[in-house]
Amino acid sequence: MSPGQKRPLVALISANPAAMTPANSAFADEFPEARLWNILDDRLQDDADPRGVTGSLAERMHRLIDHAVIEGADAILLTCPVYVAALRSYTDKCPVPLLDPDEMALNGVLAQAPDTVLVLASAPQPLTVAINRFINECAERAAPVEIRGAVATKAKEAALAGNTEELTDALVSAVNGQPTAPDAILLAQYSLAPAARALETATGIPVFSGPLSSAAALRRTTLGGSR
Repeated sequence: MSPGQKRPLVALISANPAAMTPANSAFADEFPEARLWNILDDRLQDDADPRGVTGSLAERMHRLIDHAVIEGADAILLTCPVYVAALRSYTDKCPVPLLDPDEMALNGVLAQAPDTVLVLASAPQPLTVAINRFINECAERAAPVEIRGAVATKAKEAALAGNTEELTDALVSAVNGQPTAPDAILLAQYSLAPAARALETATGIPVFSGPLSSAAALRRTTLGGSR
């Protein structure tokens, strides 16, 4: 940043309190110039319909986006993958950069051209959302990838408690429960990101997660260049 340049304000909209710390940590690493504003609606994930986000819930997310814009956000990152459809339908109406939580991580996975990818989540709903999103991305890019999914038992409790060791253990257990090792692992939620590096070390399998790649992308968008 040049002397006197205003530090950009980035709004992080979350539906899960456990996603906030990983997102903030990622910005500290990849976009330290940003001023962060955490906006939390901790009922969004529980209120989401298992069949998808309803019109009224999409409007609720749009109001949060509008609130961030009105109050001066220079960019917005949604940290909840369940609401990606609501974000996509609103991107053209948003006057500031509005980033999907997982696009950069998906780009990273597919750049590796893996044969098999294991998607991990702490609950069935975000797992279903992540797998469906990944299937669509693979179809659009004609990428022949075998996609598996698993819910990591006790991962949600460990993430909420901020216990990275127990979170890593829960994820490693889910990986070890697979019939064969995947070529890559995709973490479906930001709340699982604190264990990404430890999981990669423990399994020897490349692990991809959204927070770091999203922070780096928003830095490029708002400031230009790279660190």
